[in-house]
Amino acid sequence: MRALVTGIDGFAGRHLAARLAARGDAVHGIMRTAGQHAALAGLGIDPAALHLADVTEAEAVAQAVAAARPQVCFHLAAFSVPPAAAADPATALRVNALGTLHVLSAVARHAPDARVLVVGSADAYGAVAAEAQPVREAQPLQPLSAYGASKAAADLIAAQWARGGGLDVVRVRPFNHTGPGQRSDFVCAAFAHQLVARARGARPARLAVGNLSPVRDFSDVRDVVDAYLAVADRGASGAVYNVCSGIGRSIRSVLDALIGLVGVEVEIAVEAERLRAAEVPALVGDPTALCAATGWTPRIPWQQTLADLIAAVEAGAPVRR
Repeated sequence: MRALVTGIDGFAGRHLAARLAARGDAVHGIMRTAGQHAALAGLGIDPAALHLADVTEAEAVAQAVAAARPQVCFHLAAFSVPPAAAADPATALRVNALGTLHVLSAVARHAPDARVLVVGSADAYGAVAAEAQPVREAQPLQPLSAYGASKAAADLIAAQWARGGGLDVVRVRPFNHTGPGQRSDFVCAAFAHQLVARARGARPARLAVGNLSPVRDFSDVRDVVDAYLAVADRGASGAVYNVCSGIGRSIRSVLDALIGLVGVEVEIAVEAERLRAAEVPALVGDPTALCAATGWTPRIPWQQTLADLIAAVEAGAPVRR
């Protein structure tokens, strides 16, 4: 099968590309800047199948889709860091919402029979009352953050194309995920980088943190991309699926687990610049619809996820989106 992955050089994109290549698919990718051809070639991706395009530029996206002629398109490209989206909401909206429109329009024009999997975000749900958790897909989208709003807009655009645009579109709403290769501006990787540096004596015992009380639903990125594959293969056209574990973990518990794995003593210091003005206290998802439709279940234990994250940091593995 010919697969096209937008954001192929990102955190989840690289893991997804590796899984697609391993199962024998012909993998094409869209990325905004050059520089990752060699790394992706190491995953089995033909450099000639990598297309440079910014998803905010409609004609560049159209040319890439025309060249790839995909049978399935995984739209992962995104402005993905919530604090950065808060600082620049206009760019977040252009990339996440307008970029989604451009991808769908290009598929309609050049690969109208392709299935398109659009990756949204659980941030689009916003603050959900405790009695409505774990969150199901029917929960209204009421985002608190600029990032969540931009992903909610993308979700609605994808739903409109599924209902009235004549495309075979499925949507996923992943909750938090982490694992080897994650950028250090995401919470689990940020902790891991600081702790490994401390263990090597490269930084003082002081560990800079934000709010540790929120509860989130974390998954391993490798389980998440397996869910994307399962939805692309077996999900219902027009449907939307949460991608999550159904287990809530406080940020403090994640930090404590990482400290235990690295084996260092630290002084925890809350820094004001790491706090968010609007923080969702708890967000846990319900994966029932995904599991029932596709047979997907998480396979990687949480402690293994954290251990693999630490090992990648210790090895100096590239940190990607």
